[in-house]
Amino acid sequence: MDAIVFAAGRGTRLRPATDETPKPLLEVGGEPLLRRCLDAVVDAGVDHVVVVVGYRADEIVDAIGDSVRGASVTYASQRDREGLAHAVRRAAEDAYDVSIPSGGADPFAVTPDVPDAIMTVCGDNVFDDCALSRLREHHAEPGVDGTILLDRAGRNEATAKARCDVGPDGTVRHLETSIDDAPTDGWELDSEGDDAGGDDSTGGYVAAGVRTHHGPSLIEACRTVDRAASGEYELTDALERLVDRGSRYVGVELEGWHLNVNTPADLEVARRRFRRP
Repeated sequence: MDAIVFAAGRGTRLRPATDETPKPLLEVGGEPLLRRCLDAVVDAGVDHVVVVVGYRADEIVDAIGDSVRGASVTYASQRDREGLAHAVRRAAEDAYDVSIPSGGADPFAVTPDVPDAIMTVCGDNVFDDCALSRLREHHAEPGVDGTILLDRAGRNEATAKARCDVGPDGTVRHLETSIDDAPTDGWELDSEGDDAGGDDSTGGYVAAGVRTHHGPSLIEACRTVDRAASGEYELTDALERLVDRGSRYVGVELEGWHLNVNTPADLEVARRRFRRP
């Protein structure tokens, strides 16, 4: 399995920490944030990583190099940061030699370099005792086209993230970035999967920053997805298109700890977690 790791952003919400240091290189427990993320990806059984870089790319390439604990690392350039679906397209072009026609109307050729299985990871995630290998294992099961790492969150938090409607067998039935018009069926579940009623404090499912995919299908969906209201090409929209067309994604909740580092408060939480005695 390959991985595409997104590390092109400026980290503006982490200022002033990112005024002097690119976000992926912020120190967490004596290691760059991105390096900690890559360690977890390699532990999951990935043997080739494509890191999508943009802002201060040269510094990131110099710090990470061309391998992480035996896994090869290559880089794709996203100079115009137009969303994660756009980042996947840049990875396909730079790392897998895919020629993607502009506009998405014409067919594209899947090169032999495009792997059948790709894990996508937001590079500002840190993990502790969180076995991402379980996503790879579920991905290899018959009838599974992809997996999504799930978190539980209340409705208020879910409004700002990709909400997942998950069936009793773990199949993701629907994804969206807003719950305004979402069906309520399957939304509020307790830890045993039973209906938990209408309490807004009850945890629902939201997609965390790790997914696995059928590689060619992922690239196809990302190259044809429409620009969202945000002005970017959203990976969630591409995944919603795949699910709606019949690709079977399953949600996976993992034990352990993980955090998406977006704010100074997040950074402090991560640093406390890995603070050396």
